Amino acid sequence: MPAVRMLIAQTSDPDDTGNAVREILAQLDLSRNQMRHSMGLVHCHNAFVESGALKAVCARLPFPVLGYNTYLHSSSLGAIENMLMTATVLTSDTVKFSAGLSSPIHDDVRGPTAAMYVETENLLRGRPAMGIIFPPKLTGLATGEILTEALDEVSDGVPFFGGQPADYTTYLRDPKVFFNGEDYHDRAAMVLIEGDVRPRFHVFPVSAEKRIRQKAIITASERNVVKEVNGMPVLDFMESLGLCFEGKMAGTTTIPLFLDRWDGSPPTVRSILAQTPEGWLILSGRAPIDSTLGIGAMDETHILEGVRRVTSLARLSRPEVFVLYSCLSRNVSLGFNYKSEAEAVRLGLDGNAPYLFAYTSGEICPVMLKDGKWHNEYHNMSLVTFSF
Repeated sequence: MPAVRMLIAQTSDPDDTGNAVREILAQLDLSRNQMRHSMGLVHCHNAFVESGALKAVCARLPFPVLGYNTYLHSSSLGAIENMLMTATVLTSDTVKFSAGLSSPIHDDVRGPTAAMYVETENLLRGRPAMGIIFPPKLTGLATGEILTEALDEVSDGVPFFGGQPADYTTYLRDPKVFFNGEDYHDRAAMVLIEGDVRPRFHVFPVSAEKRIRQKAIITASERNVVKEVNGMPVLDFMESLGLCFEGKMAGTTTIPLFLDRWDGSPPTVRSILAQTPEGWLILSGRAPIDSTLGIGAMDETHILEGVRRVTSLARLSRPEVFVLYSCLSRNVSLGFNYKSEAEAVRLGLDGNAPYLFAYTSGEICPVMLKDGKWHNEYHNMSLVTFSF
């Protein structure tokens, strides 16, 4: 018997709340499958929130449930649809779970994140083996990187996995985090996992081979705002690469920025969140002066190659729990073949593992540093996974 079992149920009917509840409960069959300790993850289209189906389903589940709304997701049950709600349950006789919700997060990311962790950890008796976290959409100077730094500090290196909402609206205007049937625009939800589990984490970013071979050094910046590159205004630099037209950036959601900060942190991929009236670029993480900046690109071939790599690893290890989160910008890059990444996951696993796959607008997954310790990291334009 595995230490943790993964139960999965889904419904595609947001309008008939009663039927949605019946379908989820029948597929989970908790009277036969639930063990002593359980927690739930739920991902769905916003229609299930508006109809009340999300709240009704969570009210019938006798354990904490958290998640977020997403544009597209799928699971080992097979369906790959926009109009879908999937409830995933982790259940165990020996592994314990505790869940928590933050206070509102606006300019101050660290305070609410740290307080939520402390309150959630106090519900356990031992040190967590890992955590799962769903932050709200963070904008401006409040970035996901600040949140992962706060997690490192308050938890003393407990590894965290998670993602931000990726709703169906243009420019992500209605992102929602779920906690026990309620939805929030400005709060984070967390679950801590305590027990004898050995989580495996993988990050598959945009390939460095896709970088434009042009030397670029950030010469003026403030936190995550880039002002100059190679001594010239950042928009002038982008225009020299054909990425800026008449003072406006083009296709910012699908332009990967490779950033090496030379401060001991691993090289990472960042995205452009916005352009300021001054013509500066707001990135999704710190961009210190003297950092090396590389401009990349994504295409379907590269995206599907990453899926083949991760699913081949999973076929060898045959995990009992397998969760994959992919950046929404990768989906945008797929164009008309927008289901091809989810389909590649299904075909690649070929029934060898129960899994959940969902799109996010920012991925959280730890990386192992040279000292052998986990470092929680906020990623962009990546496919991240955890399993055990």
